[in-house]
Amino acid sequence: MKGAWLIAAVLVVLAPHLADGQRKTDPTLDKLAVEFAAAYNAHDAAKVASFYADDGVLMVPAQPMITGRSNIENHYESIFGKQAGRLRLTPLESAITGAHAFEMGAAVATLGPLSDNGKYVIIYKRVRNEWKIAYDIFNSDQSAPYTRGPGTQARLGLPGL
Repeated sequence: MKGAWLIAAVLVVLAPHLADGQRKTDPTLDKLAVEFAAAYNAHDAAKVASFYADDGVLMVPAQPMITGRSNIENHYESIFGKQAGRLRLTPLESAITGAHAFEMGAAVATLGPLSDNGKYVIIYKRVRNEWKIAYDIFNSDQSAPYTRGPGTQARLGLPGL
């Protein structure tokens, strides 16, 4: 039931934008993307986690869902303890409708000379007049993320790209 509600909410938000064929971004959500990437690049797990709702869900590739802000913070602390690199987010489309919003975009994550291009979708909900991430999912465009030559791989536990 919850999944059906989420799909319906996304379709309601997307419907007006599908009709005109043009992708647009919302300045409020664009600002959040910049702030999120800055917190990630500062390797500040507490600040990154503060973007999520208390019951937020982070869906990292090839891992079980991470539910709850404190678990998400623990995830980022683990990532940043492994010399996490840098993140650049490029929102491609976003919109706010009532108490919910969405953002989809492209991301580039780097770790030294290694990089990975990917994409992400974030569903926000309004919590006490703030936008908080309810659902965050991302994945790589590459079949083997962070590959540079045969046998050379590194992995980052990236956020909502």
